[in-house]
Amino acid sequence: MVWWGTNGGIIPQGIVPRRTRPTRFAIFLIASIVSTTFCWGAEPKKKKVEPVPLPLLPVVQEWIATLDDLPTAGGAMDAERVYIPLQPEQIVALSRATGMRIWKRDIESKWPPLVVGDALFIVASDEIHAVDAATGAERWRIPFDHQLTAPLVSSGSSLIAVADQGLVTMIAVADGRTLWVRELGAPSRFAPALDGTRAIFALDDSRLVALRVMDGRVDWEQKLDGKLNQPSFAKDRVFVGTNTNLLYALDNENGRLAWKWKAGGDVIGTSGDAKGGAYYASLDNVVRAVNRGNGNQRWIKETPTRPLFPPQTLGYGDGKFYEEIVVLTGVTSEIDAFATKNGMIVGMYQPPTGGDLQGPPLIDPDLKPYQVAMVVITRDGRALGLTPSAMMLAEPANVPFTTELPGRRLARERITPRATR
Repeated sequence: MVWWGTNGGIIPQGIVPRRTRPTRFAIFLIASIVSTTFCWGAEPKKKKVEPVPLPLLPVVQEWIATLDDLPTAGGAMDAERVYIPLQPEQIVALSRATGMRIWKRDIESKWPPLVVGDALFIVASDEIHAVDAATGAERWRIPFDHQLTAPLVSSGSSLIAVADQGLVTMIAVADGRTLWVRELGAPSRFAPALDGTRAIFALDDSRLVALRVMDGRVDWEQKLDGKLNQPSFAKDRVFVGTNTNLLYALDNENGRLAWKWKAGGDVIGTSGDAKGGAYYASLDNVVRAVNRGNGNQRWIKETPTRPLFPPQTLGYGDGKFYEEIVVLTGVTSEIDAFATKNGMIVGMYQPPTGGDLQGPPLIDPDLKPYQVAMVVITRDGRALGLTPSAMMLAEPANVPFTTELPGRRLARERITPRATR
């Protein structure tokens, strides 16, 4: 707005547009072009890749080892070796990568060995041996005049042995010292479930008893109906099935019943995942998925064969790359993998003819390219190393080109033979 003064007065005379400076206009134009250019060149938003079930199955046989004698129990496996007790008084260590024998010791055992760190623990008829896992050299051995009734398990730096009529002995891993002993009053035929603070035992008199790992003090006990099977722990729940077709879920802190489920057959075992699911198998040839907290059913699937061992939930649990799977071994030795999300069968494995399994499959869920992830031991004296097919990373086959190659096609040059005289 421009004002002009006349005779002491101020009279508005109209609007005069201000001259635009060329420099400012140029700056504005360049800024607009640059911002538009950045928008055009921005990287498109990446589409989220949905994780797939852990590709443990199917598998490719990497090696097969014929053992010196028949196995007496299931084996154990670590990152480098597989350990198998044999008749009559031997334990052998095989290379996990090749199946070649690494070492052998004359120790008799009818129980699966136990790997803790770099040590291997073997229960003999009247002793417990600790040997170096890499060499088999003896570290210590202690007399143990009780008959074990369940496999040896570890809790931190201690071993838990269950023997006789419910005698629980806690043994130091480092030197074999007895830390404490507790009588439960009834035998237990299963390894205890461990929650980090307690060891929970399923007894033959239908009691579930939780002992403090630190000192063996009874934390709680619960009387249930029916003969109890293998207990397990997941997050904040203790699970145990019975021969009365029931699955019980209890609070691990106090033993109070959280919920129970009726199945169509004996419930032989349960496993949990990292996302609030629990999966249990029963002798009506069914595997079920339920919510861990309240027992609401998620899905139910028939199994190809009657389950032989409790289910195993395997996977990373973070859901970034792979979803967890449930692995179930049947009486025909068929091994099936189910997706935890919907129960779909995502793979299976059947050992060679006559290959009834001795113990459950030994599985490493941390899958790596070209490495054996599963080992099965058969009752007829064989061990098989298996690599997931998805980890073989096969290169695509060479195929002829179906499109024109870039460049200009050249005419074929004809060579005229030199004339002869």
